[in-house]
Amino acid sequence: MIHLAKSIEQAWRQTVEQSASASDEISETGRINAEIRLDAEMGDAALEMLERVMAGDFGYEDPWERDSSGCYIKNVGDVIVTYNPLTHRLNVETQLTESLTAEATATAEACGFTIGNVAVEALGQYYDDGWGGRTKEAALSEAQKKAEEKLSQAIEELNRQQNPETFLNAENKASKTAREKAELELEKMKENARIAMRERIMFILANSEENVNHMINRAVGEAYRQTLRKVVLDSGGRVITDDNTGSIINMELELR
Repeated sequence: MIHLAKSIEQAWRQTVEQSASASDEISETGRINAEIRLDAEMGDAALEMLERVMAGDFGYEDPWERDSSGCYIKNVGDVIVTYNPLTHRLNVETQLTESLTAEATATAEACGFTIGNVAVEALGQYYDDGWGGRTKEAALSEAQKKAEEKLSQAIEELNRQQNPETFLNAENKASKTAREKAELELEKMKENARIAMRERIMFILANSEENVNHMINRAVGEAYRQTLRKVVLDSGGRVITDDNTGSIINMELELR
């Protein structure tokens, strides 16, 4: 066993370290707007029929959802397509969200004066035959090292006990600096993330164009088809053939 004792009457200076983190969630939205001008060619009837197509009245495809404002909404891959029947405008939108966390550390110096006594002890284990290298000399060396570490800890504890405000001020100062560094780093991360998100949004919108156009063209084509059928039938005519294969519509009508 090793015993260490020390009488202290000294000024000291110690570095205090503190850590901090800053977090935020950012989002970026990209959208494309277009206008569907069915009314210019076939009148309001075609626009009304388009709504019925979107509502799934004809079993043509899965119906669009409808929000509280009356707009029709459909998910197409990574984008959301919205049709406003009041303005006849189509909106293609995508949104990305990312959570970011920045971490930082900072130090501050604490200074004070301590008077007092500290004492510590430490044990080391050894075997008489020195098995596994655990000789008496090795045990004494190990105990000495442990005792010196304990002595340093005891001195620091005494410093803190006698100078609590000094340590508190240093810790607060280090914490404030660490928070400022973390917030600054977070702003840099957000700026870089927004640039990357905008590039990703442009890619998503461009990549979705073909699928969105295909879906809208099919819906518009079905609206035309149903409008023609209604006009013919309402006027006393009849539909002789009506073949709808993919995006191609073949109709033979008899008008009266």
